[in-house]
Amino acid sequence: MTRWVGFPVHADPRPLVLLSGPVRVDAGFATGDAKIAFLQGAVEAADMVAEEAVRPLRTPAVRMGRQPRVPLRVTAAVRSETEFATDRGPRLRAAWRVVAIDTLGPIWVLSREVLSHCWSPPEMPGEGPAGPHMLSTGRVGPDRCQLVVGFVGGSDDLYRYDAEVVESATAVCVVSLGRLTGEFPAGTMIPAIGHPRQIVVTLAEPLGGRVLVNLDGSPVSVTTDTRPTTTAPTS
Repeated sequence: MTRWVGFPVHADPRPLVLLSGPVRVDAGFATGDAKIAFLQGAVEAADMVAEEAVRPLRTPAVRMGRQPRVPLRVTAAVRSETEFATDRGPRLRAAWRVVAIDTLGPIWVLSREVLSHCWSPPEMPGEGPAGPHMLSTGRVGPDRCQLVVGFVGGSDDLYRYDAEVVESATAVCVVSLGRLTGEFPAGTMIPAIGHPRQIVVTLAEPLGGRVLVNLDGSPVSVTTDTRPTTTAPTS
């Protein structure tokens, strides 16, 4: 949660918090070389393509030993709009629709003006282990204090889950704590099958503009539910 200490929680408008960065690939790549070139930021563009549309693509996403034989070649970029995943659900925003050789669909790049309203936490080593049950969703109730979090866990008949909540002025972290529902003889095989699970927690203060995060500091999408929550406190 230390990564989010500087988040301007009371800013109006609230900054946009992206879940997966300012670039989205819709359908993947036709060749391995095209994918490697994209991941390493080896991107070239035709003369008429706006620099704003390709500049974010030239930042390497990962470092790999294998080098692409040819760069990813961008042939066109058109201003449009599309939905990007944020910590407050999907948001329709202005973006470049980028077309490249050997892609199976468009690459979307957020526009510069939208990026100027985004906020990303600094990278901080040692934030904490991700844990086995990363939160996938959050839903806050009408009072903004009751929070339902979703994750993948064990089956109902084998596990029950409690939660530990850590709150700060800028972020909230909910950690699911799984316990076996009974005693099992030594050597009993427990299937490693994931099941959708939920936990309901009550925050000390309304969520407000704070960010729901996992133990590793990654943000989680939160939506607002106007209906009273009837789910049991743990499941």
